[in-house]
Amino acid sequence: MSTFEKKSDYNTDVEQVPVDSTEQDDQQEVFKSNVAGENYRTVSWYSSFALMFKVLFSVGILSIPGVFAYTGALPGALLVIGWGAFNTYGGFILGAFRLRHPGMHGLQDMANVVGGTWYRELVGILYVIGYTLVTGSGYIGTATAFNALSEHGACTVWFAFVAFIISTAVAAFPKFGQISVVAWIGVSLLYIAVMIFTIAVGVQSRPFLAPEGVTDYGYKVVATGTTFITGMTASLIIFVSSSGTSAFIPIIAEMKNPKEYKKPIVCAMLLLNVTYLVVSLVVYRYCGIYIAGVALGSAGTLIKKITYGIGLPGLLVSAILCQHLAAKYFFVRLLRGTEHLQSKTKTHWITWLGSVTLIGIISFIVAEAIPFFGTLIGLVGALAYAPLAIIVPMTLWLYDFGHYRKGSLAQKGLWSFHVLFIGIGAFMTVGGAYAMVQSIIDSYAAGTVDRPFSCADK
Repeated sequence: MSTFEKKSDYNTDVEQVPVDSTEQDDQQEVFKSNVAGENYRTVSWYSSFALMFKVLFSVGILSIPGVFAYTGALPGALLVIGWGAFNTYGGFILGAFRLRHPGMHGLQDMANVVGGTWYRELVGILYVIGYTLVTGSGYIGTATAFNALSEHGACTVWFAFVAFIISTAVAAFPKFGQISVVAWIGVSLLYIAVMIFTIAVGVQSRPFLAPEGVTDYGYKVVATGTTFITGMTASLIIFVSSSGTSAFIPIIAEMKNPKEYKKPIVCAMLLLNVTYLVVSLVVYRYCGIYIAGVALGSAGTLIKKITYGIGLPGLLVSAILCQHLAAKYFFVRLLRGTEHLQSKTKTHWITWLGSVTLIGIISFIVAEAIPFFGTLIGLVGALAYAPLAIIVPMTLWLYDFGHYRKGSLAQKGLWSFHVLFIGIGAFMTVGGAYAMVQSIIDSYAAGTVDRPFSCADK
């Protein structure tokens, strides 16, 4: 029997799973709602939507438009639709697995059910590395916004340090229900900023970054001359922008009713990918290849300042949520099953505040110490997010539905589909890592690598 083959019989339909009493359901959850201590299960489904959407909606919307310059409009749009649909399905797999196997707090718990200790530890390491580095990217994004607004009024390192302080202070609120307010603020403001930028790009007479006299802005339905490195990088950036589905499980664990997980996932992923598609196609259509590395800089200095001013809290909130997610992993891992998990004891506060602070410090140091941080995020996307969002969900499905391999023709087709995507996940991991490493090598060869703790704009 395969490691990932189902070890006992489960109904194939999540809705057919026998429903226990409310009290039994509560006892199976990591956080109990009927204990003498703090109730962590306070998040409504619509607040869960804001949390899920904001975890994903940040770096991607600023980087995807530039990717279309390498792929062309049609391949870029197909990548957004394809990866968006797949990652939505992956999110459903995680939610359904959690319903069939109560008590899951994170992806590492699911890995433990499927593959045992080694799988749990591997997934846990990838999860912490991924969200810690994305936290660092949030610091850099916030520092970039401060630079734009102040016209580089201070060293970038100091701006990133300010982001670290603010993020750590807000992420230190221990419950998702407490920081869901800032998630709504972040979602609203960054979305407004992106819409202003998109409209500005559409009404400008010519791309702000295009040289004088240039009339062909490089727009193509299908780009030519795309290499494996550029194509793989483009696919990886688009994939990573909607692949943070591993964050959904800790959020669901703090929902008032975790069985409502489908509502926030549908709303978050649908809005996310429609926004990615519309914004990227509009920006690419009117800017062509003349798109700034961070897209908000493509519509002129004034619009850049306006959009960064409005969207700055949104960039910071992304760091806050990812820092909270990484810290919550350690917090639950250390205190799970003890009275300290939901009681405000000294051990509770030392563990929680220590976890939040440690994640923040590591994120800041790595973000500033590594001179090719943007490429590093892509590398982490290949090595961490590809396994977490592709390979792991497929193994979870195969664990519960491994018997489909010997079922009807339709069941065999479903089984083969999930096996195929394990291979695709492995390809994204290996191919993406190769592309990112080669990009780092090329950057060194071209002399474009910055120095550690540089004051220059990132």
